[in-house]
Amino acid sequence: MLSGKVTYNNEYIGVRGSGKKIQMQLYQEGFGKKDPIPVYVTQDGSFQALLFDGDYKLITRDKNGPWVNHRDTVYLTVKGNTTCEYPVEPYYLIKNEKFSINGNTLKANFDIEKITDGAKISTAFLLVNKTQFVDDVSSINRVNIQNISNLKDMQIEMDISNISDPVLYARIGIQITGLSDYLFSRIEKIR
Repeated sequence: MLSGKVTYNNEYIGVRGSGKKIQMQLYQEGFGKKDPIPVYVTQDGSFQALLFDGDYKLITRDKNGPWVNHRDTVYLTVKGNTTCEYPVEPYYLIKNEKFSINGNTLKANFDIEKITDGAKISTAFLLVNKTQFVDDVSSINRVNIQNISNLKDMQIEMDISNISDPVLYARIGIQITGLSDYLFSRIEKIR
């Protein structure tokens, strides 16, 4: 069993976990098979694959993920339970996120840290869902903000007066211009 995480400086990268959106590719030389073995990344940046012992190459799928499209190769030897990290270079990270509810208003406070040049943020958004799966497809409410100039002390508010579910989870996301995949924060149970 291979298990691992997509990381930047030992921090996981939050992605869309539903719909097998973010995919890694494993290759093993020999055995007559040249096609990649698909490995899907979950919302907390983790991945798993049930494999035979042997030597493998792990890469990202081309233009897939909210990071710079380096497509670096990680060489690994799988023997029994094996773990690895796949390092990426995101354009941005969501930091210091805090969620609070006051009456019928959910408030998300956060910072965005710019990691590398080459892409701008088109939208930041707050999502909620009644399950632990929260992303751009799996949500029951969303509030967007655009025209983002200051990356520090950001705030998004959402009216939750029409959401009666006793359990609710929240997550922040950002859409980066030119990328089809969003970057997400951790998920937090807010009630």
